[in-house]
Amino acid sequence: MFLRQIRRYSVQIAAEIANCVREGGPVVALESTIITHGLPYPANLEMAQSVEQLVRAHGAVPATVGFVNGVPKVGLSQGELEAMARPGNKHKVSRRDIPYVMARQLTGGTTIAASMILAHRAGIDVFATGGLGGVSRPFELMDVSADLDELSKTPVAVVCSGPKSILDVARTMEYLETKGVPVATLADGAKTANVPGFYTRDSGVASPFVLETTLEAARLVHSGKDAMRLENGYVFCVPPPAQIALPANYINAVIAQTQQEAEELGISGKQLTPFMLGRINEKTDGLSVKCNVEFVRNNAVVGAQIAAELAQLRNSFQPAQQPVRSVAANPARAVVVGSVALDSASTVGAVRLHDSCPGTTEHSVGGVGFNVALAAAAVGGPQNVALVAGLNQADVAGRTVMAAFAERGLRTDGLVDLAGRTAQYTSVHDHRGELVIACADMAIAEQLAPQQVVAKLEQLGPNYVLMDTNVSEAVMDAVFDSCNGATRLIIEPTSGAKARKLANTAKLGCFPENRVHLITPTVLELESLYDAFSAAGRLEAVSSWFNVLDSLNINSALRNKLEKQPTARAYLEKGVLQQAFQLLPYFPAILVKDGRNGVVLVEIVGSETAEGSHSAAFSVLHRGRNGLGVLVSHYPAPKIEPTTIKNVTGAGDSLAGFLLAKLAQTRGLPFAAERDALVHGAQQAAAASLQTSRAVNYAALARARLRKHRK
Repeated sequence: MFLRQIRRYSVQIAAEIANCVREGGPVVALESTIITHGLPYPANLEMAQSVEQLVRAHGAVPATVGFVNGVPKVGLSQGELEAMARPGNKHKVSRRDIPYVMARQLTGGTTIAASMILAHRAGIDVFATGGLGGVSRPFELMDVSADLDELSKTPVAVVCSGPKSILDVARTMEYLETKGVPVATLADGAKTANVPGFYTRDSGVASPFVLETTLEAARLVHSGKDAMRLENGYVFCVPPPAQIALPANYINAVIAQTQQEAEELGISGKQLTPFMLGRINEKTDGLSVKCNVEFVRNNAVVGAQIAAELAQLRNSFQPAQQPVRSVAANPARAVVVGSVALDSASTVGAVRLHDSCPGTTEHSVGGVGFNVALAAAAVGGPQNVALVAGLNQADVAGRTVMAAFAERGLRTDGLVDLAGRTAQYTSVHDHRGELVIACADMAIAEQLAPQQVVAKLEQLGPNYVLMDTNVSEAVMDAVFDSCNGATRLIIEPTSGAKARKLANTAKLGCFPENRVHLITPTVLELESLYDAFSAAGRLEAVSSWFNVLDSLNINSALRNKLEKQPTARAYLEKGVLQQAFQLLPYFPAILVKDGRNGVVLVEIVGSETAEGSHSAAFSVLHRGRNGLGVLVSHYPAPKIEPTTIKNVTGAGDSLAGFLLAKLAQTRGLPFAAERDALVHGAQQAAAASLQTSRAVNYAALARARLRKHRK
């Protein structure tokens, strides 16, 4: 009963918007108080529809936000828009009002503050409106709009026509400066560098920053939010077009008269702004309201342009601005954050515990991070891949590692020289290549500091990062923060015990705010992940985790489809698929490795995903709600003669390295395109590693790359 009741508390995001955000496309949020409180019906509905159409016409998806019967919604349907616009008891919803409106199941339009909150929850970065709230006149009233405080703590860009003219613009600018909110005016050919005065093009108050283009505005957000992870909002003031703006002398005189009337009548506080706007509308014969509508329309166009530029910056192969560091000349498309170690692998003819066993020993450089980076370098080219890992370049193992990098022509600009002991990994295998026992001396991986890793990521500027779980939880959180933008992130769990650390990280978000885009566990690692997330309470988060599962609508219909496939039925009986489904909100693509049985791919997909697969043994698509669905596919392992298998140590690392190299060629989402080719190629890379005594069959993978290049 409780779970059924809490569904209405989840923010509902329209399918089109959720898909666009997930794919990194441009979305513009739009407020709804102008619908509920700003205009009469049907002018308010016509205005709302026309603004949405303008956003679409300029290449972005509109997302009008509001509360419908207590449910916070991002993207109102046409029916909901009309219901919002019709006369009736509609509430004006700011931050403080949200719990009350939800608890009473009320309907209301959102102010700038509440609109920013819902937009941020939906992953939307740009919000267009009319006028900004601010410090009221006289300032002795200490009446400050909640919009200003919201801008200090919610990272959404607000595109507006400046503070409303009835406010104290100068003190509004001072308040925003104190709160650390960047305010920039788009020059729009204006000769002045002042903030617009809402109804007028010039308030007489200097603008902190002046920008020439919407691209510059997008770069400002990209730098503050994506590069520096600042948690504040941004204000972009758009001067009203000259043909729409009112003469400053005329409107200022009307405002002064109305202000005097309010003082004489003793009107203040919450009643002041609606009284002022209403009287100004009367005194201007409706001209002020008409201007307000046109300002909203104009700002929506500018907002769409900024959102499109921001999406382009994030999806670009190159950094939006050329950094001062060497990355400008030599970026790495793919970066691995993890471990490097000196490996000693022994193979014995017969395993006898508590006794010496005759056999052979080979030494090589390994570690999960190194193996993945080596495979990725073979597939994507050595100069396109860098490893961020700690080692002591002065000890014997460290010198051996550096020599191996030089031998393969691998990049070393990601390595961090530490004072500890370079990691070493010693393993024993039977005559079939199966692991018997291993000793992992990997303590140095935990010494790698978060700031060292972040500095390397900023220097290297990758499209994709793969992180193995040998690193500390602090480093994990730092990587999650650093990749919370255009950079995609893959997790290689490494082992069941180390994968459990993911359940304790503070920065791991849920879809569509997920920090991880792909994880590649074994069956046992998946079980360990599930147990850890369950024990940590991560599978009980109502407003995030449950909301995603609710949209996926995983039910008996999906189970019935899966049970028709013998292999899928076996995975259901073992609990593998159930565990993957529960973890999907945190990891929207899960590639489960099952050794000689192949791999199972479980994904969150959009409504555009088609049924079927050319090379999967089975592929089951289940469509949920809100434009989301689940795709479950099984790919059998390539056939290999058992006698040719020499080592199983690096098969999973080679698979991950192939995926990293291919995905890093763009910033596209995992498996959004060429799903079968990606999985098939990754399995072939894993198979190649099985047939060599080394963890990664570098030569075979490099030859395949060169053959393709020649073609």
